[in-house]
Amino acid sequence: MEEWITIRNLKKKNPSLGTRSIAKLVGVSRNTVKKALKTDSAPVYERERVINEDIKSFVEYIRECYLVKQFRVNRILKEIKSKGYLRSGAALYRYIVRDLKPERESQNTSAYRPYETRPGEQMQYDWSEYTVSIGGRLVKVYVHLSILYYMM
Repeated sequence: MEEWITIRNLKKKNPSLGTRSIAKLVGVSRNTVKKALKTDSAPVYERERVINEDIKSFVEYIRECYLVKQFRVNRILKEIKSKGYLRSGAALYRYIVRDLKPERESQNTSAYRPYETRPGEQMQYDWSEYTVSIGGRLVKVYVHLSILYYMM
Protein backbone atom coordinates (compact mmCIF):
# COMPACT_ATOMS: atom_id res chain seq x y z
CA MET A 1 0.00 0.00 0.00
CA GLU A 2 2.75 2.46 0.98
CA GLU A 3 4.78 1.54 -2.08
CA TRP A 4 1.76 2.12 -4.34
CA ILE A 5 1.26 5.61 -2.86
CA THR A 6 4.98 6.42 -3.10
CA ILE A 7 5.17 5.30 -6.74
CA ARG A 8 2.12 7.35 -7.73
CA ASN A 9 3.35 10.44 -5.87
CA LEU A 10 6.81 10.25 -7.45
CA LYS A 11 5.32 10.03 -10.95
CA LYS A 12 2.82 12.81 -10.22
CA LYS A 13 5.50 15.23 -8.91
CA ASN A 14 8.00 14.39 -11.64
CA PRO A 15 6.24 13.10 -14.82
CA SER A 16 9.57 12.74 -16.66
CA LEU A 17 10.78 10.13 -14.15
CA GLY A 18 10.86 6.69 -15.78
CA THR A 19 9.76 3.35 -14.37
CA ARG A 20 13.38 2.19 -13.96
CA SER A 21 14.28 5.27 -11.87
CA ILE A 22 11.16 4.93 -9.72
CA ALA A 23 11.88 1.23 -9.22
CA LYS A 24 15.42 2.03 -8.00
CA LEU A 25 14.19 4.78 -5.65
CA VAL A 26 11.42 2.67 -4.10
CA GLY A 27 13.29 -0.65 -4.21
CA VAL A 28 10.76 -2.64 -6.23
CA SER A 29 10.72 -4.20 -9.69
CA ARG A 30 9.83 -2.26 -12.84
CA ASN A 31 6.76 -4.47 -13.32
CA THR A 32 5.50 -3.41 -9.89
CA VAL A 33 5.92 0.25 -10.88
CA LYS A 34 4.09 -0.30 -14.19
CA LYS A 35 1.23 -2.08 -12.42
CA ALA A 36 0.97 0.66 -9.77
CA LEU A 37 0.80 3.38 -12.42
CA LYS A 38 -1.91 1.54 -14.38
CA THR A 39 -4.32 0.97 -11.48
CA ASP A 40 -6.41 3.69 -9.87
CA SER A 41 -6.82 1.93 -6.55
CA ALA A 42 -4.32 0.42 -4.15
CA PRO A 43 -3.80 -3.33 -4.42
CA VAL A 44 -5.61 -5.41 -1.83
CA TYR A 45 -4.44 -8.88 -0.91
CA GLU A 46 -7.23 -11.35 -0.40
CA ARG A 47 -6.42 -14.91 0.47
CA GLU A 48 -8.27 -17.64 -1.39
CA ARG A 49 -10.88 -19.32 0.79
CA VAL A 50 -10.08 -23.00 1.03
CA ILE A 51 -11.92 -25.45 3.25
CA ASN A 52 -9.62 -27.88 5.03
CA GLU A 53 -9.72 -31.35 3.45
CA ASP A 54 -10.34 -32.96 6.84
CA ILE A 55 -13.67 -31.24 7.40
CA LYS A 56 -14.93 -31.14 3.79
CA SER A 57 -17.05 -34.25 4.26
CA PHE A 58 -18.70 -32.73 7.36
CA VAL A 59 -19.43 -29.24 5.99
CA GLU A 60 -23.20 -29.68 5.55
CA TYR A 61 -23.57 -31.22 8.99
CA ILE A 62 -21.46 -28.45 10.56
CA ARG A 63 -23.57 -25.77 8.81
CA GLU A 64 -26.78 -27.33 10.10
CA CYS A 65 -25.48 -27.70 13.65
CA TYR A 66 -24.07 -24.18 13.84
CA LEU A 67 -26.64 -22.16 11.88
CA VAL A 68 -29.89 -24.06 12.44
CA LYS A 69 -29.47 -25.88 15.74
CA GLN A 70 -27.25 -23.09 17.19
CA PHE A 71 -24.81 -25.60 18.77
CA ARG A 72 -21.58 -24.44 20.36
CA VAL A 73 -18.39 -25.29 18.49
CA ASN A 74 -17.08 -27.72 21.11
CA ARG A 75 -20.32 -29.71 20.87
CA ILE A 76 -20.07 -29.79 17.07
CA LEU A 77 -16.49 -31.05 17.43
CA LYS A 78 -17.68 -33.89 19.70
CA GLU A 79 -20.47 -34.73 17.24
CA ILE A 80 -18.23 -34.93 14.18
CA LYS A 81 -15.59 -36.89 16.12
CA SER A 82 -18.28 -39.47 16.86
CA LYS A 83 -18.93 -39.58 13.10
CA GLY A 84 -15.30 -40.29 12.25
CA TYR A 85 -13.42 -36.98 12.34
CA LEU A 86 -9.91 -37.73 13.63
CA ARG A 87 -8.14 -34.35 13.68
CA SER A 88 -7.98 -31.49 16.18
CA GLY A 89 -10.52 -28.72 16.35
CA ALA A 90 -8.31 -26.04 14.76
CA ALA A 91 -9.63 -26.58 11.24
CA LEU A 92 -13.21 -26.61 12.50
CA TYR A 93 -12.76 -23.42 14.52
CA ARG A 94 -11.12 -21.65 11.56
CA TYR A 95 -13.94 -22.70 9.22
CA ILE A 96 -16.66 -21.56 11.62
CA VAL A 97 -15.05 -18.21 12.46
CA ARG A 98 -14.23 -17.36 8.85
CA ASP A 99 -17.27 -18.72 7.00
CA LEU A 100 -20.20 -19.38 9.34
CA LYS A 101 -19.97 -16.87 12.19
CA PRO A 102 -20.70 -13.80 9.99
CA GLU A 103 -23.70 -15.64 8.51
CA ARG A 104 -25.01 -16.58 11.97
CA GLU A 105 -24.60 -13.02 13.25
CA SER A 106 -26.50 -11.63 10.27
CA GLN A 107 -29.38 -14.05 11.01
CA ASN A 108 -29.71 -12.86 14.61
CA THR A 109 -31.23 -9.48 13.89
CA SER A 110 -33.89 -9.57 16.60
CA ALA A 111 -32.97 -7.56 19.66
CA TYR A 112 -33.52 -8.69 23.23
CA ARG A 113 -36.74 -7.34 24.66
CA PRO A 114 -37.25 -7.80 28.40
CA TYR A 115 -40.59 -8.71 29.94
CA GLU A 116 -41.88 -5.60 31.67
CA THR A 117 -44.10 -5.59 34.76
CA ARG A 118 -45.53 -3.09 37.20
CA PRO A 119 -43.88 -2.71 40.63
CA GLY A 120 -44.32 -5.77 42.85
CA GLU A 121 -45.79 -8.03 40.16
CA GLN A 122 -42.73 -10.16 39.50
CA MET A 123 -40.18 -11.67 41.89
CA GLN A 124 -37.35 -14.17 41.66
CA TYR A 125 -36.71 -16.36 44.68
CA ASP A 126 -33.76 -18.68 45.18
CA TRP A 127 -32.15 -20.48 48.10
CA SER A 128 -29.08 -22.55 48.68
CA GLU A 129 -27.70 -24.76 51.46
CA TYR A 130 -24.09 -24.38 52.59
CA THR A 131 -21.99 -26.11 55.23
CA VAL A 132 -19.69 -23.62 56.95
CA SER A 133 -17.37 -23.73 59.94
CA ILE A 134 -18.56 -21.54 62.83
CA GLY A 135 -16.56 -21.70 66.06
CA GLY A 136 -14.80 -24.84 64.93
CA ARG A 137 -18.07 -26.71 64.26
CA LEU A 138 -19.60 -27.48 60.84
CA VAL A 139 -23.02 -25.90 60.63
CA LYS A 140 -25.63 -26.01 57.85
CA VAL A 141 -26.65 -22.54 56.73
CA TYR A 142 -29.56 -21.73 54.41
CA VAL A 143 -29.20 -18.63 52.27
CA HIS A 144 -32.33 -17.09 50.75
CA LEU A 145 -32.44 -14.47 48.00
CA SER A 146 -35.43 -12.52 46.75
CA ILE A 147 -35.30 -10.05 43.89
CA LEU A 148 -38.26 -7.82 43.07
CA TYR A 149 -38.35 -6.81 39.41
CA TYR A 150 -39.58 -3.56 38.07
CA MET A 151 -38.88 -2.31 34.55
CA MET A 152 -39.36 1.35 33.80
